Formats: sequence, structure tokens, C-alpha cells
Amino acid sequence: MTRTDTTKPVKPEQPEADAEAPDKDDLDTPEAAKPEAKAGKADAEKDDSGTETGKRAWARMPGKHALVRATVAVALVGSVVTAGLQWYQADRAAKRDAERQEVRARAAAFGEALLSYDHTKLQDARNRVLGLASDDFAKTYDEAFTGGLEGVITKLRANATATVRTVYLGEIESGTAKAVVVMDSEVKSTAGTRRVLGSYLDMRLTRSGDDWKVTEVTSVGAANESMTDPKGEQKKPEAGLPSPAPSP
Repeated sequence: MTRTDTTKPVKPEQPEADAEAPDKDDLDTPEAAKPEAKAGKADAEKDDSGTETGKRAWARMPGKHALVRATVAVALVGSVVTAGLQWYQADRAAKRDAERQEVRARAAAFGEALLSYDHTKLQDARNRVLGLASDDFAKTYDEAFTGGLEGVITKLRANATATVRTVYLGEIESGTAKAVVVMDSEVKSTAGTRRVLGSYLDMRLTRSGDDWKVTEVTSVGAANESMTDPKGEQKKPEAGLPSPAPSP
């Protein structure tokens, strides 16, 4: 008889139930992405007292962007106001300088016109003065010129030249100005040569439209005055000889 083997095959041993397999998340998830790593990084943003510091704390402050915008706006407004004030002050200073230059030029031009003439072109000399004077002063000058000086200049065939040494400006306010013009002048005629050095003409001017007009002139005096006859001999200036200009 054939003997049958009744021994059961031995099954391979199974792993113990409490031996846990590795978590798939532990194998696939980078260390930096784990909750534990995130927590550690967050802790690094805190100081010893547990308070958030640095860039992360600033980023979490409420109204950060509004505060930055307000600060920039205030700085911008301040810059605009400062620039505007500086421009305004510079503009006013430039206008004052330009106005003073206008007054200086007009006073100097009037001084030269008043003390310069050619006995053959007296009408031209007269017109130059009238063009620089106010209506009232022009009338006064014209009366003096045609009332006596014109005849004396013509009779003695006098010619006068004048140069401006300097112009001193006084107050310029509300369309009025003061100026003192220092002049050197010379008159040559059949009676001789008369030199007046350092004469002072005290003037008042008024703005008329875009121009300045002379309203008043006073001859203050001269530093030196001399007279020579046609032979070149020194003489004392005499009355009746043509002075460089009619007396204002």
C-alpha cells in the first residue's frame, strides 16, 4: 500500500502586526515642507521673548502700505512747496534787478542828453531830453531851452559833450525812483573851454507804462570846474557863458 504524507506545508512567517511600514508622506515630502520644518522656520523669526522681528513682523503690520503712501505724499508736497517758494523768491529778485537796471539806464541816458548838444543840431538835443522826461518836466525844460539858452548856444557856437561816471540808485517803490548821476562834461565855444568834473544830478523818476520818465532834476554841485580862454589861459567861469546845460 502506498503511504500518504499528511504533513501540511509550512507557510512563510508574516511580519508582526505592530511593525509599521514607512509612511509614504515621509518618503515623498521634502524636509522643508514638513509641518515641523515650517514651525521651526517660524520660530526663527522670533526673538527670545517670542515677539516677531524684522521683515516678517513689518509685513504683518496693519496699514503698512497706507503709511508708506502717506509718508511719500507728505515728502512730495513739501518738496513742491519748497521749490515753488524758491522759484517765487528768485523771480522777485530777478524782477527787482531788472527794474533797477532800467532806472539806472534811464537816469544815465537823461544825464548825457541834458549835458550834450551841438549848436548846429539843437533841435535833436532838445528832442532827446523831451523823450526822456515826464510831461510836466518836459514843459519846464522846453520853456528854459527856448527862452534863453538856445540863443546863447547859437551865438557862441557852443558844443557840449558829457560822460557818465556812475549812477547811485536810491529807493524804488510804488513806481517811483531816486537816482544820483555823477557826470563829467565839457563845453567848447568861441568864449573858451569850460570843464565840469564830478557834477551831481539828483533825479526823481516815475514809471509811465513800460518806461521810466524823469520828473525832477537838481544840480547838486561839482567836484572841479575850470575855464580856459581861446588862448588856453585859465579863467574864472563867468556868468553869461553857456553852461553845459540849462539850470534845472
